Amino acid sequence: MKIIHTSIFENAENYERARIPGIVRAENGDLIAYCELRRAPGDWAVIDIGMKKSSDGAKSWGERRILVSSDGVNTVNNPVMIADGNCIHFLYCLNYRRVFYMKSEDAGESWSQSRELTDSIKAQTGDDFWSCIATGPTHGIKTLSGRLIVPLWLAYNKEDEKSHHPSVIAVLYSDDNGDSWHIGKAFGGLSDPSEFAVAQLPSGKLVVNIRHENPERCRAVGELNEAMEICDVTFADFLPDPVCCAGMCSSGDSIFFSNCADASARKMLTLRKLSRELSLTESFLISEEAGYSDIACSDGDKTVYVLYESGKELFCAAVSVN
Repeated sequence: MKIIHTSIFENAENYERARIPGIVRAENGDLIAYCELRRAPGDWAVIDIGMKKSSDGAKSWGERRILVSSDGVNTVNNPVMIADGNCIHFLYCLNYRRVFYMKSEDAGESWSQSRELTDSIKAQTGDDFWSCIATGPTHGIKTLSGRLIVPLWLAYNKEDEKSHHPSVIAVLYSDDNGDSWHIGKAFGGLSDPSEFAVAQLPSGKLVVNIRHENPERCRAVGELNEAMEICDVTFADFLPDPVCCAGMCSSGDSIFFSNCADASARKMLTLRKLSRELSLTESFLISEEAGYSDIACSDGDKTVYVLYESGKELFCAAVSVN
């Protein structure tokens, strides 16, 4: 097993820190890494969305691009991409109140103008359903049927509209290549469920892996049914977690999962290979110092790319798993 680390957004590149990583792999093999570039530490800081590309398997990365600017005043948050061949779908939020969509037809070289989805989502949820809204983060997926799916969490707290609690989760999905988006039924069967990941197995089964604040300091896992409802949720005690965002992707019959494998602290970032029954088959320590992470898989299970926080910057670990 071989792991190669490269720094991305080194020293946060004149920002206070780089956070909330996401990574996707286009059909041509290009990797796109993206994140929040924060002017101050907190979630409500002035934040831009930055991205970089690699065309050589994460050995080197191109110039930073600001994909969405804060204009010096806004919180641009929770970026999510979906790889769809060489088409890349991109969703993000503004000030945890508004949701936007963009698309690239050329593996992230050029992008469409942003289009707001907020009114459509509110028409489906009602004005009083949420005070904060956040896509992802990390990445979404395109299913075998062609449906686009993006994890979503919503908080409802009219006394403190900047609070992320209490919260529920749902999915945004599109059956027309991103032209229109629909929201699935909200799930609140855990204490403050929030950031979660979705992956699909060759059988078509959709699995979810959920951050939550129950006393059990481990991940919750479940399924996403045909009605786009999260169901059959249980605790995975073999996946300890300190309440942190994690990454997940599928490749063949395997699921790869990355998180801080500690019940109390954001440390010991670990990549795990799981079977289609979600049992543990292999484990790889990526970094002792870490935070949020996301992962992308190459063809044939040969390399998994883990994008993760460490200190104020991001690193990408290319992990040979065969």
